[in-house]
Amino acid sequence: MISIKTTTGYICRFAFIAAVALTGPGVAPVIAKVAKSPTIIIADTHLKAFEGIYQQKDNEYRVYKITADGDKLIAQQLGGDQKLTLTRKSDLEFEFLDDDGDEKIPVVFSKNEAGEINQITLGGRQIWAKINSYTPPKEVQLTPDQIKVLAGKYQSDERADLFLTITAIPDGLTLKQSWDGKEINFKPLSEVLFLNQAFGFPLKFTKDASGNPTKVLAFNRDTWNKVKE
Repeated sequence: MISIKTTTGYICRFAFIAAVALTGPGVAPVIAKVAKSPTIIIADTHLKAFEGIYQQKDNEYRVYKITADGDKLIAQQLGGDQKLTLTRKSDLEFEFLDDDGDEKIPVVFSKNEAGEINQITLGGRQIWAKINSYTPPKEVQLTPDQIKVLAGKYQSDERADLFLTITAIPDGLTLKQSWDGKEINFKPLSEVLFLNQAFGFPLKFTKDASGNPTKVLAFNRDTWNKVKE
Protein backbone atom coordinates (compact mmCIF):
# COMPACT_ATOMS: atom_id res chain seq x y z
CA MET A 1 0.00 0.00 0.00
CA ILE A 2 2.96 2.10 -0.56
CA SER A 3 4.72 3.22 -3.66
CA ILE A 4 6.00 6.48 -2.29
CA LYS A 5 9.29 6.63 -4.08
CA THR A 6 7.64 9.37 -6.11
CA THR A 7 9.04 12.12 -3.90
CA THR A 8 12.21 12.41 -1.83
CA GLY A 9 12.48 11.37 1.79
CA TYR A 10 9.57 8.93 2.07
CA ILE A 11 11.18 5.51 1.72
CA CYS A 12 10.80 2.82 4.39
CA ARG A 13 13.76 0.43 4.57
CA PHE A 14 13.77 -2.87 6.42
CA ALA A 15 16.43 -5.57 5.89
CA PHE A 16 17.70 -8.67 7.63
CA ILE A 17 20.82 -10.64 6.62
CA ALA A 18 22.18 -13.79 8.29
CA ALA A 19 24.94 -16.27 7.42
CA VAL A 20 26.50 -19.24 9.20
CA ALA A 21 29.83 -20.95 8.34
CA LEU A 22 32.11 -23.31 10.29
CA THR A 23 35.86 -23.53 9.60
CA GLY A 24 38.83 -25.01 11.44
CA PRO A 25 42.64 -24.71 11.19
CA GLY A 26 44.10 -26.82 8.43
CA VAL A 27 40.78 -28.12 7.18
CA ALA A 28 38.64 -27.14 4.27
CA PRO A 29 35.70 -24.89 5.10
CA VAL A 30 32.56 -26.81 5.90
CA ILE A 31 29.15 -25.23 5.47
CA ALA A 32 26.74 -26.33 8.12
CA LYS A 33 23.55 -27.72 6.59
CA VAL A 34 20.61 -27.13 8.86
CA ALA A 35 17.30 -28.66 7.96
CA LYS A 36 14.61 -26.04 7.78
CA SER A 37 11.55 -26.76 9.83
CA PRO A 38 8.24 -25.33 8.65
CA THR A 39 7.28 -22.01 10.18
CA ILE A 40 4.24 -22.32 12.41
CA ILE A 41 2.09 -19.20 12.60
CA ILE A 42 -0.24 -18.90 15.57
CA ALA A 43 -3.27 -17.12 14.15
CA ASP A 44 -6.65 -16.84 15.84
CA THR A 45 -8.05 -14.23 13.44
CA HIS A 46 -9.58 -15.62 10.23
CA LEU A 47 -8.31 -13.97 7.05
CA LYS A 48 -11.85 -12.95 6.10
CA ALA A 49 -11.85 -10.60 9.12
CA PHE A 50 -9.19 -8.44 7.44
CA GLU A 51 -11.22 -7.85 4.29
CA GLY A 52 -12.50 -4.37 3.60
CA ILE A 53 -11.58 -0.90 2.36
CA TYR A 54 -8.71 1.00 4.00
CA GLN A 55 -7.97 4.71 3.61
CA GLN A 56 -4.75 6.51 4.56
CA LYS A 57 -5.55 8.89 7.42
CA ASP A 58 -3.45 11.80 6.20
CA ASN A 59 -4.29 11.35 2.50
CA GLU A 60 -7.92 10.56 1.69
CA TYR A 61 -7.03 9.77 -1.93
CA ARG A 62 -4.94 6.68 -1.11
CA VAL A 63 -7.41 3.83 -0.74
CA TYR A 64 -7.03 0.05 -1.02
CA LYS A 65 -9.46 -2.85 -0.97
CA ILE A 66 -8.17 -5.94 0.85
CA THR A 67 -9.46 -9.43 0.10
CA ALA A 68 -8.43 -12.89 1.29
CA ASP A 69 -6.84 -15.23 -1.25
CA GLY A 70 -5.85 -18.63 0.07
CA ASP A 71 -3.41 -18.07 2.93
CA LYS A 72 -2.58 -14.48 1.89
CA LEU A 73 -4.24 -11.08 1.58
CA ILE A 74 -4.45 -9.09 -1.66
CA ALA A 75 -4.48 -5.28 -1.47
CA GLN A 76 -5.83 -3.65 -4.66
CA GLN A 77 -5.52 0.12 -5.05
CA LEU A 78 -8.83 1.83 -5.82
CA GLY A 79 -8.36 4.34 -8.62
CA GLY A 80 -4.95 2.90 -9.50
CA ASP A 81 -3.23 -0.24 -10.77
CA GLN A 82 -1.11 -1.23 -7.77
CA LYS A 83 -1.77 -4.72 -6.43
CA LEU A 84 0.09 -6.08 -3.41
CA THR A 85 0.33 -9.53 -1.86
CA LEU A 86 0.43 -9.52 1.96
CA THR A 87 2.10 -12.55 3.55
CA ARG A 88 1.20 -13.44 7.12
CA LYS A 89 3.89 -13.37 9.83
CA SER A 90 1.70 -13.67 12.95
CA ASP A 91 -1.92 -13.26 13.94
CA LEU A 92 -2.09 -9.54 13.07
CA GLU A 93 1.24 -9.00 11.30
CA PHE A 94 1.80 -9.23 7.54
CA GLU A 95 4.45 -8.01 5.10
CA PHE A 96 4.91 -7.31 1.39
CA LEU A 97 7.82 -6.63 -0.96
CA ASP A 98 8.45 -3.07 -2.09
CA ASP A 99 8.49 -1.97 -5.74
CA ASP A 100 12.09 -3.13 -6.20
CA GLY A 101 11.39 -6.53 -4.65
CA ASP A 102 14.33 -6.30 -2.26
CA GLU A 103 12.74 -4.94 0.92
CA LYS A 104 9.91 -6.21 3.07
CA ILE A 105 7.42 -3.64 4.37
CA PRO A 106 5.59 -4.58 7.61
CA VAL A 107 1.80 -4.27 7.78
CA VAL A 108 0.29 -4.51 11.28
CA PHE A 109 -3.48 -4.68 11.78
CA SER A 110 -5.25 -3.46 14.93
CA LYS A 111 -8.58 -4.31 16.54
CA ASN A 112 -11.12 -2.08 18.27
CA GLU A 113 -12.69 -2.80 21.65
CA ALA A 114 -15.26 -5.06 19.98
CA GLY A 115 -12.48 -7.21 18.57
CA GLU A 116 -13.01 -6.06 14.98
CA ILE A 117 -10.18 -5.15 12.61
CA ASN A 118 -10.29 -1.36 12.26
CA GLN A 119 -6.82 -0.07 11.39
CA ILE A 120 -3.47 -0.72 9.72
CA THR A 121 -0.03 0.61 10.63
CA LEU A 122 2.16 0.53 7.53
CA GLY A 123 5.93 0.63 7.74
CA GLY A 124 5.72 1.55 11.41
CA ARG A 125 4.29 5.03 10.76
CA GLN A 126 1.50 5.33 8.18
CA ILE A 127 -1.98 4.83 9.63
CA TRP A 128 -4.81 3.48 7.47
CA ALA A 129 -8.38 3.34 8.79
CA LYS A 130 -10.96 0.75 7.75
CA ILE A 131 -13.97 2.50 6.21
CA ASN A 132 -17.44 1.30 5.27
CA SER A 133 -17.46 2.58 1.69
CA TYR A 134 -15.55 4.81 -0.71
CA THR A 135 -16.74 7.22 -3.39
CA PRO A 136 -14.06 8.14 -5.97
CA PRO A 137 -13.43 11.88 -6.40
CA LYS A 138 -15.07 13.58 -9.37
CA GLU A 139 -13.17 15.69 -11.87
CA VAL A 140 -14.45 19.16 -12.81
CA GLN A 141 -14.08 21.20 -15.97
CA LEU A 142 -12.02 24.41 -15.69
CA THR A 143 -11.40 27.13 -18.23
CA PRO A 144 -7.92 27.45 -19.72
CA ASP A 145 -7.40 30.67 -17.73
CA GLN A 146 -8.34 28.97 -14.44
CA ILE A 147 -5.67 26.36 -15.09
CA LYS A 148 -3.01 28.64 -16.57
CA VAL A 149 -2.93 30.95 -13.55
CA LEU A 150 -1.50 28.10 -11.43
CA ALA A 151 1.47 27.48 -13.72
CA GLY A 152 4.96 28.50 -12.61
CA LYS A 153 7.96 27.50 -10.55
CA TYR A 154 7.56 26.47 -6.89
CA GLN A 155 10.40 26.18 -4.36
CA SER A 156 10.50 23.72 -1.47
CA ASP A 157 9.76 25.28 1.92
CA GLU A 158 12.39 23.00 3.49
CA ARG A 159 15.12 22.76 0.83
CA ALA A 160 15.96 25.77 -1.29
CA ASP A 161 17.61 23.60 -3.96
CA LEU A 162 14.45 21.67 -4.83
CA PHE A 163 11.82 22.98 -7.26
CA LEU A 164 8.60 21.95 -8.95
CA THR A 165 7.77 23.34 -12.38
CA ILE A 166 4.03 23.31 -13.03
CA THR A 167 2.66 23.83 -16.53
CA ALA A 168 -0.89 23.99 -17.87
CA ILE A 169 -2.19 21.31 -20.23
CA PRO A 170 -5.65 21.18 -21.88
CA ASP A 171 -7.23 18.99 -19.18
CA GLY A 172 -5.14 19.85 -16.10
CA LEU A 173 -1.56 20.36 -14.94
CA THR A 174 1.83 18.71 -15.41
CA LEU A 175 4.33 18.76 -12.55
CA LYS A 176 8.07 18.29 -13.21
CA GLN A 177 10.48 17.51 -10.36
CA SER A 178 13.83 19.30 -10.51
CA TRP A 179 15.81 16.50 -8.83
CA ASP A 180 14.99 13.70 -11.28
CA GLY A 181 13.05 15.26 -14.17
CA LYS A 182 10.02 13.08 -13.46
CA GLU A 183 6.73 14.44 -14.82
CA ILE A 184 3.30 13.75 -13.30
CA ASN A 185 -0.09 14.79 -14.67
CA PHE A 186 -2.99 16.04 -12.54
CA LYS A 187 -6.71 16.48 -13.15
CA PRO A 188 -8.78 19.22 -11.46
CA LEU A 189 -11.21 18.47 -8.63
CA SER A 190 -11.78 22.21 -8.02
CA GLU A 191 -10.11 25.51 -8.93
CA VAL A 192 -7.39 24.92 -6.32
CA LEU A 193 -7.35 21.11 -5.90
CA PHE A 194 -5.79 18.74 -8.43
CA LEU A 195 -5.18 15.00 -8.24
CA ASN A 196 -3.09 12.28 -9.81
CA GLN A 197 -5.37 9.38 -8.96
CA ALA A 198 -2.93 6.59 -9.85
CA PHE A 199 -0.49 7.83 -7.18
CA GLY A 200 -3.18 9.18 -4.84
CA PHE A 201 -1.19 12.42 -5.14
CA PRO A 202 -3.12 15.67 -4.42
CA LEU A 203 -1.97 19.24 -5.10
CA LYS A 204 -3.71 21.97 -3.08
CA PHE A 205 -3.05 25.58 -4.10
CA THR A 206 -3.35 28.68 -1.93
CA LYS A 207 -4.24 31.98 -3.61
CA ASP A 208 -3.94 35.59 -2.50
CA ALA A 209 -6.76 38.15 -2.53
CA SER A 210 -6.14 38.81 -6.23
CA GLY A 211 -6.57 35.15 -7.13
CA ASN A 212 -2.88 34.49 -7.79
CA PRO A 213 -1.27 31.32 -6.36
CA THR A 214 1.21 31.79 -3.53
CA LYS A 215 2.00 28.18 -2.66
CA VAL A 216 1.00 24.58 -3.22
CA LEU A 217 0.73 21.68 -0.76
CA ALA A 218 1.84 18.35 -2.24
CA PHE A 219 0.78 14.98 -0.80
CA ASN A 220 -0.87 16.87 2.10
CA ARG A 221 2.54 17.33 3.70
CA ASP A 222 5.09 19.29 1.61
CA THR A 223 4.75 23.05 1.09
CA TRP A 224 6.16 24.64 -2.07
CA ASN A 225 6.21 28.45 -2.43
CA LYS A 226 5.57 30.19 -5.75
CA VAL A 227 8.71 31.79 -7.16
CA LYS A 228 8.22 35.36 -8.35
CA GLU A 229 9.38 35.73 -11.92
